[in-house]
Amino acid sequence: MISLSFLLHKWLAEPSRQLSIACKMVPFSVSIQSLDYADIPACSRITADAFARDPHTIVKNLGRKPYDMYKISSSEFLRCLEKKTYVFCKAVDDETGEIVGHAGWAFRGLSPDMVPWSGPKDAKPAEKEDSVNHGMNEGVEDNKDIGEDKEKGSDPIERLHALENADMEHWMTDIVPAGKPCIFLVGLIVSPFHQSRGVGGALIQRGNKLADGLGLDIHVHSSHQAYAAYKKFGFETVKELGIDLDEYAPRPPRAPRDGDDGDEVMGEKGSGKWGKYVIRYMKRTAKNAVG
Repeated sequence: MISLSFLLHKWLAEPSRQLSIACKMVPFSVSIQSLDYADIPACSRITADAFARDPHTIVKNLGRKPYDMYKISSSEFLRCLEKKTYVFCKAVDDETGEIVGHAGWAFRGLSPDMVPWSGPKDAKPAEKEDSVNHGMNEGVEDNKDIGEDKEKGSDPIERLHALENADMEHWMTDIVPAGKPCIFLVGLIVSPFHQSRGVGGALIQRGNKLADGLGLDIHVHSSHQAYAAYKKFGFETVKELGIDLDEYAPRPPRAPRDGDDGDEVMGEKGSGKWGKYVIRYMKRTAKNAVG
């Protein structure tokens, strides 16, 4: 499930709080453009930076085998950009030319010649050998503070992965109507330095426009943080998975101390708790729905 789980959508706090406050107060103009292979490093860095401050992701990365979100993201772009059942785009700051966000949609049950594909304009680079495994366990030390290998299934992080994978499988096979063409929003990430400035909304609306033009519903596996944005643009919750992060975390969150902000949590920092996290499966019905 890496191809979807990497695409969990995180609207997160940024490292520089002063820059964050300044940026959030100033909307700006962005253009939505097709994503090229040359954009992969910038988009993968945005993904990695966003996930790095999400409590849910932090906890999942405390398992015995951490993963590298930059490598996962890069590998997925290399794998999917050329596929004509996917559409990817980037949000570009009109003033600076900086990529400030990106999104992708997967079309299921639709003939490829009907997908509004406008793939990369540049040549595909050779994929590095160490990215074949999607970045899992590559370039990252095993976590040492949760003990040696235990009996299979006893690792709480492995149990959390299993819970989420099974829940997502249930959503995709039992809740999303089988045999009915649809779109999955498989990734929407906004740079931590440019959130709350209309970037996410512009990306969501691009997908909504594509869906309405084809009369297709959109389904999304929404992070806790992105839920309000999706709801604002017409998505409704069809299923929820509530997770008590403290039930699975092998250690408590690091508290702020001596200039260190500590770990991000789903509540008050310094409480010693990671908090509750809710994954929401959401659907937007096409305004020109067919059938």
